[in-house]
Amino acid sequence: MKKINSDFISGFVKRGGFSVFFSTALVKICAALLSIIVVQLLPKDDYGVLSYVLSIYAIAIVVAGLGGNYSLLRFGSIVGSFLKKKQYYYYTQKVGIKYTSIVVAIIIVYSFFLPEGMKVARPIIIYMCLGLYSFYILETMRSYFRIVNLNRVYSQINVYNSVILLFLTVSLTSFFKSYGYITALVLAPLLTYFCFKKKIPYVQFNNRIELSKKEYWGYGIHTSISAIANQIIFSIAPLLLGILNEPESNIANFRVATIIPFNLLTLPGILMISDFSYLSRNYKDKKCLKSYYCNYLKVVVPVSFILFLLLIIYGDFVVENLFGAQYNDCIYMYKMFMVATFVTYIFRNPLGNILLAVGKAKWNGYNTYIFCLLYIIFSFIFYQYWGVLAIVYCLCATFILSGFVSLYLFYYYIKSLK
Repeated sequence: MKKINSDFISGFVKRGGFSVFFSTALVKICAALLSIIVVQLLPKDDYGVLSYVLSIYAIAIVVAGLGGNYSLLRFGSIVGSFLKKKQYYYYTQKVGIKYTSIVVAIIIVYSFFLPEGMKVARPIIIYMCLGLYSFYILETMRSYFRIVNLNRVYSQINVYNSVILLFLTVSLTSFFKSYGYITALVLAPLLTYFCFKKKIPYVQFNNRIELSKKEYWGYGIHTSISAIANQIIFSIAPLLLGILNEPESNIANFRVATIIPFNLLTLPGILMISDFSYLSRNYKDKKCLKSYYCNYLKVVVPVSFILFLLLIIYGDFVVENLFGAQYNDCIYMYKMFMVATFVTYIFRNPLGNILLAVGKAKWNGYNTYIFCLLYIIFSFIFYQYWGVLAIVYCLCATFILSGFVSLYLFYYYIKSLK
């Protein structure tokens, strides 16, 4: 077992995974830190309204640009010419911005039909739309540096964006509250983008790529939704609470309960991001894929078990000291989410990301769509019996059951390989 683990880790290092891993981990750590800071800086009701806005933002960034950054990462990795890689980049950015504008228009229209208790959020939602553009252009830039194997530059982008976002969030939120935080979300990706823009010389192209546009953008939207399916599921919950006219304080409680589990959910994804190209190149190698998943379980799960066990046992201490005694009501929800998150470490996250790398984005997408729909339906059904806890239980069940579906899909794909 030690040899298997050492081979897995050494192979990860040789593929340049550590620079990508640590810089991406820094992004996630800063995101968690920022969430904690914002909770401390805003009154509970204000944070409830902001949570509703951020839920819309989290879903919008999934479909903004129709996942062009993922299409670029997949198809740009396959093409051999550096000139074509640049053409793919500029094509993806130009067309993706047009799709982003459509998403922005839909959100603005939606903002005029908000639940009665959330109408105060309308101007913040409209202002938040600017952040969709800056987020998308930075994501396509990240993908470009990945496909040309400039992992060091990719890592630098992550560090720059994290530091700028941290500085802007603390300074602007302190003075301008919710508007300050949204301003930080808009400006940080934009400033980072301009810091690195000169590293990609412009090339002439005729807006055509040697691939089916339907295939290109279809892969992007399925992968985008699948890659951050956990984020979507978590983000739907505050929207449901808003529709059900739950008080802002309950929405804030729910949001706080998800901060640590949600950020922990991204850690296996970081590993897969680092090895995405490696898994893509070996998408027909049955032995390689099975070995990768088995080694992942042997390396990641034991360490994760200890971490999650401690975070659950000392959950009262964690919540009270990070977010304050006013959020003690969310401790039970926090512990439930931690259990569900650990199960995703075993099935949903690693297997979902492997399926993305081998090109089965549609399988992941359908898994996500079906369970999201079931999650919403059963949340409304059981809400009348259990209240807010119905949404908690349904969310946990969604993570666990969809994880077993991912396991089935993985083995179905493996069996299809000769």
